[in-house]
Amino acid sequence: MDPDGDDNETVPVRKQMGMADQRGKRKSTLMSENLAQQMKLALEIQDTTDSTSAPFETTITSSDMRQLALVAHNHMKPAMKEFIETYSEVLKKFRITGTNTTMRMCKSLWGEDNPDVEYGLACTSGPLGGDAQIASLMVMEDLGAIIFFVDPLSAHPHQADIDSLIRLANCGNVILCINPTTAMSMMHTFKCALQKGDRGMIPSFFQTLESPAVAEYKRQQEVALMKAINANTTAIAEEEEEEEDLSEDEKEELDGGDEFSPLPARPVRRVSTAAMNLAGIKIEPPKKKKFRVRKIGKSLTKMVSVLHLDH
Repeated sequence: MDPDGDDNETVPVRKQMGMADQRGKRKSTLMSENLAQQMKLALEIQDTTDSTSAPFETTITSSDMRQLALVAHNHMKPAMKEFIETYSEVLKKFRITGTNTTMRMCKSLWGEDNPDVEYGLACTSGPLGGDAQIASLMVMEDLGAIIFFVDPLSAHPHQADIDSLIRLANCGNVILCINPTTAMSMMHTFKCALQKGDRGMIPSFFQTLESPAVAEYKRQQEVALMKAINANTTAIAEEEEEEEDLSEDEKEELDGGDEFSPLPARPVRRVSTAAMNLAGIKIEPPKKKKFRVRKIGKSLTKMVSVLHLDH
């Protein structure tokens, strides 16, 4: 133990992480430790916000981009309203979609018939399928980014829809902001991209992207498909082999022969293994010898029946 009561093994770890004091807090000259420093940081934030929210001309029109979705849980709706009011000059340059309440916020602030604003799809409330509608826009390749103010402290009846929306955003590598700080930072990027006409800064508004994990998933899907195809092909080949192994006499007996076929043969409808499995019928592949005995036995039964009718 060191003089401060710390385990000797933890001291080098703290030094590597830059933690010099006893409490393990990182020291920095930029950290706000008093009211004056906190006010200085607040002024820097305000300057950045004012600069980003100032009017500007865009070189990319909203109709040339995919939609931007705005979503907020109930306890986060006041924060969403403040966010829309603050960054209206940036948001109005996009086709805005979102759930019911958020779209009403936008239309009340910007005007429902404002010719300078192009509204996208107005979705229903989240618990009634709004999140699923936004996810469908992403799948249909008409969604470039999602600003979703998530409430982390409340239970949601549509949690499955929320998880699906976030998961698909990650699969599609779409810009996703799930808290106000991230969204605020992204507004500066949006403004720079629109002013410069730089699509590379916001590529998901112009191109369908995918997570790096998708390529490996697709490869595994191809492997699984080829295994299924090869398994089916092997089963058919084995069945054809068994039929080829039969002698001419056995084949004739299996067919019933011309003299023992007084009635025209009915067309046989083949039922697939998949259909039998769905019907609950378990079929085991017959062995070669049992296959011959069963087929020959049926032919003998038919022969006896025909002979009995003749007599």
